[in-house]
Amino acid sequence: MRRTIIQLGLVWLTGFNLRVILFAIPPSLPAIRSELGLSFSATGSITSLAVLMLGVASIPGALLATRYGARRLVSVCGIGLAIFTFSLTLPPAVFWVFAGSALLTLSISLAQPPLAVLIRRWFPNGIARAGNLYANGLLMGSVLGGSLSPYLSGAIGWRGTFLVWAAVAGVGVVLWTLLTPPDSSAAPQINPGAIARDPRAWQVAALFTFQNLVYYTVATWLPFLVKDRGPAYLATTLLFLNLFPILLLLALALFRWQYALSTGFYVTAGLLAAAGSLGLLLGLTEFAWPLAFMVGLGAGAAFVGSVALPSLLASSESEAAGFSAVMFTAGYTLAFAGPISAGALVDITGQVEMAFWPPVAGGILMAVVGSLAPRLLVRRRAAASQ
Repeated sequence: MRRTIIQLGLVWLTGFNLRVILFAIPPSLPAIRSELGLSFSATGSITSLAVLMLGVASIPGALLATRYGARRLVSVCGIGLAIFTFSLTLPPAVFWVFAGSALLTLSISLAQPPLAVLIRRWFPNGIARAGNLYANGLLMGSVLGGSLSPYLSGAIGWRGTFLVWAAVAGVGVVLWTLLTPPDSSAAPQINPGAIARDPRAWQVAALFTFQNLVYYTVATWLPFLVKDRGPAYLATTLLFLNLFPILLLLALALFRWQYALSTGFYVTAGLLAAAGSLGLLLGLTEFAWPLAFMVGLGAGAAFVGSVALPSLLASSESEAAGFSAVMFTAGYTLAFAGPISAGALVDITGQVEMAFWPPVAGGILMAVVGSLAPRLLVRRRAAASQ
């Protein structure tokens, strides 16, 4: 019993560390840009690089877990996360801000597939409980990374902020290494080529791509839009973007509704995200809290729906892992264009509000794809079962 509680706690802490540092980056970008003299395009590319790394390493993470073992890969990635977060504070700053952001996100991306395997392996009779705890760790990391970092940055600077999160990641990986049981079993094998040839994988990936484009672009440029209102206003705005929508989405677990296969669910999500982004595009900063909530609710709804689709569609654990890997790879890799293209628009026009054109377009495309993909997926699944 004691070992189970410890393992559950470490699953939560690891999930927390996989998000807290990632979400600490956007609130720090105004200070980084001011100190380093970066263009808006270069500043946006910091987030774009991170999103790109989340994509390109998803399939390699699943393959490496098969070859070297899931627990060992999580340990190595935890060490990398702590080291590369610390590297953000090193000179030359211009190099390490970009390289460190890319490498720490690479560590995050590689760790996610083996963690899913370990949850199934360590808690065979409590997969749902362990999975919910892992999701809670991701949620709290997202919320605290985005909401505490403005205060930390104001008190100890952006470098001090990343030193704090690097220390938390370091403690996490030490505890993981010392207290989790040895595990030499390989993760289940996947066939990326066969999965990539399945149209269903790309329909799911399209939904995942547009919600990522909306969320990460808004999260990157929202701090620039409201920075003149102070760190407290920014921190609260990020709560409306990150925490409050997810708390509402948790209620989906109370209903038997198959929301992940509902066209209306995705259309509503896309229109909410587009409407919130449009308000930010119009510079309505006095309404930043409800507008951020609309974006967070729309993008978050599409996220929970699209993440559920691989399990609903797959016929085996291996196929589910393959669908997820392709979805993460395509969804993050393609969405990296959002923050950097938004930065280019700001450089061209000199107006931060222009950064919200890509998420407006992304929300509309999310609604369009959402009106088609679930219906097509249901038809294909029904045909396959006949």
